[in-house]
Amino acid sequence: MKTPPLLRSPLLRSPVLRVSVWLSMGVAVVFGATACIGAVDRAEFDADMRSRGGGMTSDLVGDGLAALAVRYGVAEVQVTNLDIAPVEQLAVTVRDPANPDQLDQYTFDGENVSEPSPVVVSALEDLDARAFTLDDVPALGRVEHLVDEALSRSGLEGGQVVGISVTRAGGISPTAMVESSRSRSVVVFDADGAVVGVHPL
Repeated sequence: MKTPPLLRSPLLRSPVLRVSVWLSMGVAVVFGATACIGAVDRAEFDADMRSRGGGMTSDLVGDGLAALAVRYGVAEVQVTNLDIAPVEQLAVTVRDPANPDQLDQYTFDGENVSEPSPVVVSALEDLDARAFTLDDVPALGRVEHLVDEALSRSGLEGGQVVGISVTRAGGISPTAMVESSRSRSVVVFDADGAVVGVHPL
């Protein structure tokens, strides 16, 4: 029996759709971006994914930074900003090793790194004080833990982690934004991943 054309679609190679299939049906049946996945409505599926971190993982961070290190031909890159968002989206501002006074922003979707977008740097900015590496932030080795802790400590019923950001301003403080239909909170971690504050907004 021939395989239906839909199942031969290149869309099936998308990591997001592969995860969608396994979570919703356990069978490789993929419909369009606005259709249902199995018996699960697309909007409900996306909400369910976001409630569990929506693809925000340590692998996403590690793979993205490793790909950037290869692109620059260095062992590791220095970054000044790192943002993780559902579903499998990483945005990173990288300090150019060959021109350390310059910054470029990239995105990574779990498979591909974007082309660089130049970032304006003020003459007053101290990039040495702002830059950090993956090794400086052990918490990025357990992003799933950050998601779980943020959901638990925020106390928001039906809350979803909509983003995790890492910057360096004195110390390195990963922060997770948690939102529900009525409230939002920021959960602040130290570099090792311990919660140091919860701030309702």
